Amino acid sequence: MLDELHGRWPDMLVALGGEQVGPFLPWRKARAEVPADAGEVYVARDAEMERRWDDVGYSLMEHAEGPFAVLYELASQSAVGIQLHEDPYGRSGFGFDPHPATLVTVGMSLVTIVTPDADSFFSRGILNALRQALISQTHR
Repeated sequence: MLDELHGRWPDMLVALGGEQVGPFLPWRKARAEVPADAGEVYVARDAEMERRWDDVGYSLMEHAEGPFAVLYELASQSAVGIQLHEDPYGRSGFGFDPHPATLVTVGMSLVTIVTPDADSFFSRGILNALRQALISQTHR
């Protein structure tokens, strides 16, 4: 996902987090250091966006774009209780009543994305790109 975004943001900077957030580095330098199983990745379009991040936080800036973060880790519990509000099998023609279920999380990762504005075109695009990248990873 970030490689694709780098095509649109050639001056993209990322910082890796954890106990402390590291310095923002060009994507080409930081890419090899991104941990596979758990990590925090903070992304800015360029040095100007990274400088303004401290002042304006996660907000849309020029070109209706903004900084964002992706945090991920392996699920620590083997199962969690959830509430289903939609048919997970995508069946149509049947009535569906919301009900509790158990999600088996063995081998799953928890992924959180922090974007400027959940309803903005930019934020929806970033979330969709992340979703597509994760789906394509599971089908390899």
